[in-house]
Amino acid sequence: MANANPSRRLRVVEVDPAGRWRSRLLVAGLWLASLALVWLWLRATIAPQFSEVSRELAQARRALAAAEVEKGQLQRLVSQHERGEQVARGANQELQQALAARQEEIASLRNDLSFYQRLMEGGAQQPGVSVHSLALRATDDPRAFQFALTLSQNLKRNRQASGKVEISVSGANGQQSARLGLAELGAGPSLEFSFKYFQQLSGLIMLPEGFKPASVRLRVLPEGGGTVEREFMWKDVVIEGDA
Repeated sequence: MANANPSRRLRVVEVDPAGRWRSRLLVAGLWLASLALVWLWLRATIAPQFSEVSRELAQARRALAAAEVEKGQLQRLVSQHERGEQVARGANQELQQALAARQEEIASLRNDLSFYQRLMEGGAQQPGVSVHSLALRATDDPRAFQFALTLSQNLKRNRQASGKVEISVSGANGQQSARLGLAELGAGPSLEFSFKYFQQLSGLIMLPEGFKPASVRLRVLPEGGGTVEREFMWKDVVIEGDA
Protein backbone atom coordinates (compact mmCIF):
# COMPACT_ATOMS: atom_id res chain seq x y z
CA MET A 1 0.00 0.00 0.00
CA ALA A 2 1.39 3.41 -1.04
CA ASN A 3 2.00 6.20 1.48
CA ALA A 4 -1.00 8.58 1.40
CA ASN A 5 0.87 11.65 2.68
CA PRO A 6 2.84 13.39 -0.01
CA SER A 7 6.38 14.14 0.82
CA ARG A 8 7.10 17.64 2.01
CA ARG A 9 9.43 19.76 -0.14
CA LEU A 10 11.74 22.34 1.28
CA ARG A 11 12.78 25.48 -0.70
CA VAL A 12 15.87 27.24 0.17
CA VAL A 13 15.96 31.00 -0.69
CA GLU A 14 19.18 32.83 -0.56
CA VAL A 15 18.94 36.18 1.28
CA ASP A 16 21.12 39.08 0.02
CA PRO A 17 21.13 41.95 2.61
CA ALA A 18 23.45 44.05 0.51
CA GLY A 19 21.05 43.96 -2.40
CA ARG A 20 18.22 45.23 -0.28
CA TRP A 21 20.28 48.20 0.83
CA ARG A 22 21.23 48.95 -2.75
CA SER A 23 17.53 48.99 -3.72
CA ARG A 24 16.70 51.30 -0.90
CA LEU A 25 19.55 53.64 -1.74
CA LEU A 26 18.45 53.68 -5.35
CA VAL A 27 14.88 54.66 -4.39
CA ALA A 28 16.16 57.35 -2.03
CA GLY A 29 18.47 58.68 -4.73
CA LEU A 30 15.63 58.87 -7.21
CA TRP A 31 13.47 60.71 -4.65
CA LEU A 32 16.17 63.21 -3.93
CA ALA A 33 16.75 63.69 -7.65
CA SER A 34 13.05 64.38 -8.14
CA LEU A 35 13.14 66.96 -5.34
CA ALA A 36 16.11 68.62 -6.95
CA LEU A 37 14.34 68.73 -10.30
CA VAL A 38 11.24 70.25 -8.67
CA TRP A 39 13.37 72.89 -6.88
CA LEU A 40 15.14 73.77 -10.13
CA TRP A 41 11.78 74.08 -11.92
CA LEU A 42 10.34 76.28 -9.22
CA ARG A 43 13.44 78.47 -9.23
CA ALA A 44 13.28 78.80 -13.00
CA THR A 45 9.55 79.66 -13.07
CA ILE A 46 8.54 81.25 -9.73
CA ALA A 47 11.73 83.01 -8.62
CA PRO A 48 11.56 85.69 -11.37
CA GLN A 49 7.94 86.39 -10.45
CA PHE A 50 8.89 86.56 -6.76
CA SER A 51 11.61 89.07 -7.58
CA GLU A 52 9.11 91.19 -9.51
CA VAL A 53 6.65 91.03 -6.64
CA SER A 54 9.41 92.03 -4.22
CA ARG A 55 10.30 95.03 -6.38
CA GLU A 56 6.64 96.06 -6.60
CA LEU A 57 6.28 95.65 -2.83
CA ALA A 58 9.33 97.84 -2.26
CA GLN A 59 7.93 100.46 -4.64
CA ALA A 60 4.58 100.33 -2.87
CA ARG A 61 6.30 100.86 0.47
CA ARG A 62 8.22 103.84 -0.89
CA ALA A 63 5.03 105.29 -2.38
CA LEU A 64 3.24 104.79 0.95
CA ALA A 65 6.03 106.57 2.81
CA ALA A 66 5.91 109.47 0.31
CA ALA A 67 2.12 109.63 0.67
CA GLU A 68 2.46 109.78 4.47
CA VAL A 69 4.94 112.64 4.14
CA GLU A 70 2.63 114.49 1.73
CA LYS A 71 -0.32 113.86 4.06
CA GLY A 72 1.61 115.41 6.95
CA GLN A 73 2.50 118.43 4.82
CA LEU A 74 -1.12 118.87 3.74
CA GLN A 75 -2.32 118.59 7.33
CA ARG A 76 0.15 121.28 8.38
CA LEU A 77 -1.01 123.49 5.50
CA VAL A 78 -4.66 122.97 6.48
CA SER A 79 -3.84 123.77 10.10
CA GLN A 80 -1.97 126.93 9.06
CA HIS A 81 -4.85 127.92 6.78
CA GLU A 82 -7.38 127.41 9.58
CA ARG A 83 -5.26 129.46 11.97
CA GLY A 84 -4.94 132.12 9.29
CA GLU A 85 -8.71 132.17 8.85
CA GLN A 86 -9.21 132.46 12.62
CA VAL A 87 -6.75 135.34 12.77
CA ALA A 88 -8.43 136.97 9.77
CA ARG A 89 -11.89 136.56 11.32
CA GLY A 90 -10.64 137.96 14.61
CA ALA A 91 -8.98 140.89 12.87
CA ASN A 92 -12.10 141.54 10.79
CA GLN A 93 -14.28 141.44 13.90
CA GLU A 94 -11.96 143.84 15.71
CA LEU A 95 -11.97 146.09 12.64
CA GLN A 96 -15.76 146.08 12.51
CA GLN A 97 -15.94 146.90 16.22
CA ALA A 98 -13.41 149.68 15.83
CA LEU A 99 -15.31 151.02 12.81
CA ALA A 100 -18.61 150.95 14.73
CA ALA A 101 -16.95 152.72 17.66
CA ARG A 102 -15.53 155.39 15.34
CA GLN A 103 -18.88 155.87 13.64
CA GLU A 104 -20.54 156.26 17.03
CA GLU A 105 -17.82 158.67 18.10
CA ILE A 106 -18.27 160.71 14.90
CA ALA A 107 -22.03 160.77 15.40
CA SER A 108 -21.53 161.93 18.99
CA LEU A 109 -19.08 164.63 17.91
CA ARG A 110 -21.48 165.83 15.21
CA ASN A 111 -24.24 165.93 17.79
CA ASP A 112 -22.04 167.92 20.15
CA LEU A 113 -21.02 170.26 17.32
CA SER A 114 -24.64 170.83 16.43
CA PHE A 115 -25.39 171.45 20.09
CA TYR A 116 -22.69 174.09 20.47
CA GLN A 117 -23.66 175.71 17.19
CA ARG A 118 -27.21 176.09 18.44
CA LEU A 119 -25.88 177.61 21.63
CA MET A 120 -23.85 180.14 19.67
CA GLU A 121 -26.51 181.04 17.12
CA GLY A 122 -29.05 183.50 18.40
CA GLY A 123 -31.89 182.91 15.96
CA ALA A 124 -31.51 179.14 15.60
CA GLN A 125 -32.87 178.38 19.06
CA GLN A 126 -36.03 179.38 20.81
CA PRO A 127 -35.46 181.75 23.72
CA GLY A 128 -35.47 180.15 27.16
CA VAL A 129 -34.66 176.60 28.24
CA SER A 130 -34.88 173.78 25.69
CA VAL A 131 -34.36 170.02 25.70
CA HIS A 132 -31.20 169.12 23.84
CA SER A 133 -31.20 165.32 24.24
CA LEU A 134 -32.47 162.38 26.27
CA ALA A 135 -30.87 158.96 26.51
CA LEU A 136 -31.78 155.86 28.52
CA ARG A 137 -29.04 153.27 28.98
CA ALA A 138 -29.97 149.67 29.80
CA THR A 139 -28.31 148.02 32.83
CA ASP A 140 -27.82 144.44 33.99
CA ASP A 141 -31.29 144.62 35.51
CA PRO A 142 -33.80 144.56 32.61
CA ARG A 143 -36.11 146.84 34.60
CA ALA A 144 -33.50 149.47 35.51
CA PHE A 145 -32.33 152.26 33.17
CA GLN A 146 -29.84 155.10 33.61
CA PHE A 147 -31.17 158.31 32.08
CA ALA A 148 -29.20 161.36 30.91
CA LEU A 149 -31.15 164.54 30.09
CA THR A 150 -29.34 167.57 28.64
CA LEU A 151 -30.94 171.01 28.88
CA SER A 152 -29.60 174.18 27.25
CA GLN A 153 -30.42 177.79 26.54
CA ASN A 154 -29.20 180.39 24.08
CA LEU A 155 -25.84 181.90 24.99
CA LYS A 156 -27.17 185.36 24.20
CA ARG A 157 -29.50 185.16 27.17
CA ASN A 158 -26.43 185.23 29.43
CA ARG A 159 -28.41 184.63 32.61
CA GLN A 160 -29.03 181.78 35.03
CA ALA A 161 -31.87 179.41 34.24
CA SER A 162 -33.45 177.50 37.11
CA GLY A 163 -36.46 175.27 37.53
CA LYS A 164 -37.45 171.62 37.58
CA VAL A 165 -38.14 168.80 35.18
CA GLU A 166 -40.91 166.24 35.40
CA ILE A 167 -40.38 162.89 33.66
CA SER A 168 -43.10 160.31 33.06
CA VAL A 169 -43.14 157.00 31.19
CA SER A 170 -46.22 155.79 29.31
CA GLY A 171 -46.88 152.16 28.58
CA ALA A 172 -48.98 149.12 29.36
CA ASN A 173 -49.25 147.28 32.63
CA GLY A 174 -50.94 144.04 31.68
CA GLN A 175 -54.10 144.94 29.74
CA GLN A 176 -54.25 148.51 31.07
CA SER A 177 -52.37 151.58 29.87
CA ALA A 178 -50.56 153.62 32.50
CA ARG A 179 -48.36 156.69 32.91
CA LEU A 180 -45.74 156.53 35.66
CA GLY A 181 -44.04 159.59 37.15
CA LEU A 182 -40.57 159.79 38.64
CA ALA A 183 -41.89 159.00 42.12
CA GLU A 184 -43.41 155.74 40.85
CA LEU A 185 -40.18 155.02 38.97
CA GLY A 186 -38.10 155.40 42.11
CA ALA A 187 -36.36 158.68 41.17
CA GLY A 188 -38.25 161.25 43.23
CA PRO A 189 -41.07 163.62 42.22
CA SER A 190 -38.97 165.89 39.95
CA LEU A 191 -35.48 166.98 38.94
CA GLU A 192 -34.14 170.46 39.64
CA PHE A 193 -31.81 172.33 37.31
CA SER A 194 -29.79 175.51 37.47
CA PHE A 195 -27.37 176.53 34.72
CA LYS A 196 -26.26 179.39 32.52
CA TYR A 197 -25.53 177.63 29.23
CA PHE A 198 -26.36 173.90 29.55
CA GLN A 199 -26.66 171.14 32.13
CA GLN A 200 -26.97 167.37 32.11
CA LEU A 201 -29.28 165.71 34.61
CA SER A 202 -28.90 162.01 35.30
CA GLY A 203 -30.45 159.34 37.46
CA LEU A 204 -31.85 155.83 37.62
CA ILE A 205 -35.43 154.73 36.96
CA MET A 206 -36.89 151.34 37.81
CA LEU A 207 -39.84 150.03 35.82
CA PRO A 208 -42.48 147.96 37.66
CA GLU A 209 -42.58 144.21 37.07
CA GLY A 210 -44.43 143.42 33.83
CA PHE A 211 -44.60 147.06 32.67
CA LYS A 212 -44.07 147.61 28.92
CA PRO A 213 -42.83 151.17 28.23
CA ALA A 214 -43.85 152.95 25.04
CA SER A 215 -42.78 156.60 25.38
CA VAL A 216 -41.14 159.16 27.68
CA ARG A 217 -42.63 162.61 28.30
CA LEU A 218 -40.64 165.57 29.61
CA ARG A 219 -42.07 168.74 31.17
CA VAL A 220 -39.48 171.45 31.75
CA LEU A 221 -40.75 174.08 34.20
CA PRO A 222 -38.30 177.03 34.29
CA GLU A 223 -38.79 179.78 36.82
CA GLY A 224 -40.25 182.83 35.15
CA GLY A 225 -40.57 181.13 31.77
CA GLY A 226 -42.94 179.02 29.70
CA THR A 227 -43.27 175.27 30.14
CA VAL A 228 -41.43 173.14 27.58
CA GLU A 229 -42.87 169.71 26.76
CA ARG A 230 -41.21 166.98 24.71
CA GLU A 231 -42.18 163.37 24.15
CA PHE A 232 -39.86 160.63 22.88
CA MET A 233 -40.64 157.12 21.75
CA TRP A 234 -39.02 154.62 24.12
CA LYS A 235 -37.26 152.72 21.34
CA ASP A 236 -35.66 155.95 20.06
CA VAL A 237 -33.93 156.89 23.32
CA VAL A 238 -32.94 153.50 24.76
CA ILE A 239 -29.30 152.44 24.34
CA GLU A 240 -28.72 148.73 24.81
CA GLY A 241 -25.61 147.40 26.59
CA ASP A 242 -22.39 149.41 26.54
CA ALA A 243 -22.93 151.04 23.18
